[in-house]
Amino acid sequence: MCKFEQNAAETTECLAFGYTPLPALLPHSAHLDEWLHRGFNADMSWMAQNAEMKKHPADFNGKYYNAAWVALWKYPRPLQKRQEPIAAYAHGKDYHITIGSILREWAKQVDGQPFIDSLPIAERELAVMAGLGFIGKNTMLINPKFGSGFFIGGILLNADVRALPATPLHPQNACAKCRRCIDACPNKALSEDGFLDSRRCASYLTIEHRGEFSEEQKEWVKNSIFGCDICQRVCPYNARHLVETEPYFLPDENLTKGKIKTTPLWRAGIKNLKRNYMAARQAAVCLPPAFCNTLATSGKVEPAPIASDQSIGV
Repeated sequence: MCKFEQNAAETTECLAFGYTPLPALLPHSAHLDEWLHRGFNADMSWMAQNAEMKKHPADFNGKYYNAAWVALWKYPRPLQKRQEPIAAYAHGKDYHITIGSILREWAKQVDGQPFIDSLPIAERELAVMAGLGFIGKNTMLINPKFGSGFFIGGILLNADVRALPATPLHPQNACAKCRRCIDACPNKALSEDGFLDSRRCASYLTIEHRGEFSEEQKEWVKNSIFGCDICQRVCPYNARHLVETEPYFLPDENLTKGKIKTTPLWRAGIKNLKRNYMAARQAAVCLPPAFCNTLATSGKVEPAPIASDQSIGV
């Protein structure tokens, strides 16, 4: 279990961790270049701007690191058997805040650089190198034991790489002939050769896309308010982790705009949450009354400046 288990338990469970040396060039570099070349990053221009930093994490912000400690933290809400309009990871407090505070505290002690889905670091690739899983056909990091319902975070550090514990790597073809995620995506956002086209992805459209939806995009997001779990729900590695619980958004029913600020939903902003809700309402998507009232009474608020690579499958 993670070194942070006691603190992490206050927010969500820490599942596993591993270490990896940092190579001069990450193995995923050619895949990232091809993804950008095909325009699959849509209007997320920062993906292209930060591509070199992703490919060369050892030299981060002018400081050299030669290793990484990477960990997995359980989602605050398990993946559900039925599709929900708000992705499982977005329930409860923002993981950038909860897990980020834990990582920052430990990073001070080792003079490291913490990361939790808010810096241009290839977290999933580092997790694979640390022996924590493999990249599935849905582009998610999959751990054979825990599935994919977790966050990835860690710390870049300087360490004696010869002393790092050896971690066995998982096979890269662990999906074998399975293509459930590809077939289940209603928008055909997943390609046969392992790419996610953000332009067709409901997670991208409801979280990162700015501006109004076209008629085609309205159809693509009609069952989503924030994010989408379809490609995770149908994955065989998640089959034993799926549950069926009562729908909810936050433990506290007295939902306010101020509380949205402390959740992952703030990435989209009130204005775009309203847009998403209007598109989903056409499909009779049900949400807690308090959430709907908040959208109806809140003013226009700009999104928070946090780049959410992990949530859109990059």
